[in-house]
Amino acid sequence: MAEAVPRPLPVGPEPLPGAPPDRGDPAGSGEAAGPQRAVDQGEQAGPDRRPDVGELASARDLTGIARSGWARLPESVRAAVPLWLASRVAVALLSLAAARALSSAPARNAPGLRTLWDRWDVGLFTKVARYGYLSPAYADRTEVDFPGLPLAIRLVHVIVPDWIVAGLVVSLLAGAVTAAALWRLAADETAAPAARFAVLSLICFPYAVFLFAAYSEGLFLAFATASWLAACRQRWWLAGLLGAGAASARISGVAFGVALAVQYVVGRRAAGRPVFAWPALSLALPPVPVLAYLGYLRARTGGWGSYTDAMRDGWHRGLDWPWSGWATTWSSATDGNGASTFVWFWRGELLAVVVGVLLTIVLLVGRRWGEATFVGVMTAIMACTNYYASGIRGILVAFPLYLLLARIAARHPRFATGYLCLCAPVMAVLVIAFTQGQWVD
Repeated sequence: MAEAVPRPLPVGPEPLPGAPPDRGDPAGSGEAAGPQRAVDQGEQAGPDRRPDVGELASARDLTGIARSGWARLPESVRAAVPLWLASRVAVALLSLAAARALSSAPARNAPGLRTLWDRWDVGLFTKVARYGYLSPAYADRTEVDFPGLPLAIRLVHVIVPDWIVAGLVVSLLAGAVTAAALWRLAADETAAPAARFAVLSLICFPYAVFLFAAYSEGLFLAFATASWLAACRQRWWLAGLLGAGAASARISGVAFGVALAVQYVVGRRAAGRPVFAWPALSLALPPVPVLAYLGYLRARTGGWGSYTDAMRDGWHRGLDWPWSGWATTWSSATDGNGASTFVWFWRGELLAVVVGVLLTIVLLVGRRWGEATFVGVMTAIMACTNYYASGIRGILVAFPLYLLLARIAARHPRFATGYLCLCAPVMAVLVIAFTQGQWVD
């Protein structure tokens, strides 16, 4: 029997099955000629080229870096911010869909997101951001709007060229901060599901439309909730600095500054530390923006009453006894001949004062002195006028309400379902109304 002859070992790599035969290198350079050369070098011409090992490894590295970076973020950010961003997408889509479903105009003329959200006070804030106060470019008495939001819009405008879009970006970022801080505040007292509901209760609050629009509520809430979180951590200088940011955005910052002082006393005593100490000086920070703004108006107008004058001349509002304001607002809320939009607006204002009073009482019973001070003083400010206005937006920024709702939901899980089923549809209706140019608040 003939002896088997062993096959010679190949000098180079064996060709892949089905690959064309190697035709050699006519030039003697050791490289394959023609298209086969690209294949031997791990390259493939055309759009169907497969990624090589290095590209796949690079993609995996980037994914790993992203996951690692996300995992390093605080738990509150990972838990709350995706929920907030998803809700913003939903609100944006709802406004766009409503604009197309409720209009008989040609489809090509359907308004975009910028136009839909350029409503009511958005124009006033952007005027201040562009031209400043008391400008000859406009006649509106914008002195009633605190400078925090216009300054933030002007800062973002350095990157975002459109003023309205810059305002939307400010509200988007501010809301992300609020969601994370609110989740952390709730999680410190309850389980994670209840903390999640605290964020959802804010997102689905009937008047949460003002957290999407370029209004000052979002910026105020971001500073206020972050400040309160710092106060709960006994980091008083940070709390005072963030409280100053809240005071720069809304008149509600006055109430928040008082509440922060009460929380300081409560917190120091609970920790067994002296009240009269260096951290107490941090309580002087929240009033600084308010005094600075009034001083600015004094320098521009020559008088200290510019804010109240603007409120009276532009909105016919002034200080009055609460029962006088209640009577006036009640008359408007029960006027059967009044426009339906405005009648429901006045009813919302009456309800806001009632909610503010009841919430204050509940917080006092629960011995939550700082939170009760914030809601109580804020309710008094909005009630002590000749008629009620913007009070419902005051309740929107009353973050102790959402913490209270989270505590209730932790004990009664069905409460969360009921709240969302009741409030989310109302919030959706008001989003549609606002973006369609109907008066909401």
